[in-house]
Amino acid sequence: MSEGPDMDDRDGLAAEYALGTLPLPDRLQAERLIASDPDFASLVARWQAHLAPLDAEYAPVDPPPDLLQRIETRLFPVATPVRRWRLPLFGALTAGLLAVAIVAFMPATRPQATLTATLTGENQPLTIAAAFYEDQGELSFVRASGPAAAEGQDYELWIIPAGQAAISLGVLREGEVRVPVADLPPGTTLAVTLETTGGSPTGVAQGPLLVAAVIGDS
Repeated sequence: MSEGPDMDDRDGLAAEYALGTLPLPDRLQAERLIASDPDFASLVARWQAHLAPLDAEYAPVDPPPDLLQRIETRLFPVATPVRRWRLPLFGALTAGLLAVAIVAFMPATRPQATLTATLTGENQPLTIAAAFYEDQGELSFVRASGPAAAEGQDYELWIIPAGQAAISLGVLREGEVRVPVADLPPGTTLAVTLETTGGSPTGVAQGPLLVAAVIGDS
């Protein structure tokens, strides 16, 4: 049996979780500890209470009321199906099967994510965690919470560059999915729809939009 982190590691993990600065694998580890270890959950709660006054320095910003409609319009265009894999901004997105890597724990020397995003939806139990690794030119996705897609269905990943049409990044099942993406500028939307097994056959979303996130300025 491997030993858990010592108290200093646990305290640092709890503090960084409360600050929101953990890379994706560590954040998922912290969430598992919160669910299974009451002492660690209490430690996180103390850090959140300690850091709560910082929230007063920033005014909450509500998303534009038409944001969901804009995302759905770009995912479900009325025009002819989009041409896939043609955006030089995002490099060569492979048109075949995307490699799926199931990762339980990353090694200590793993690269740090350039940015992370959490894809959520209103009244939606599904949560997708995304992380962009600029040095590697990769964007990763993992289902952080919520059920797997039902039999005969798949969650399909989409990237929507600002002002452009949606591009499919393949389907998300169990474990982590990594896809080649050269850049992830502000204004880019990441989204997930519910499609038939294997994803939309047309290159345009057919099923409902479940969760999404818009990349903001760093």
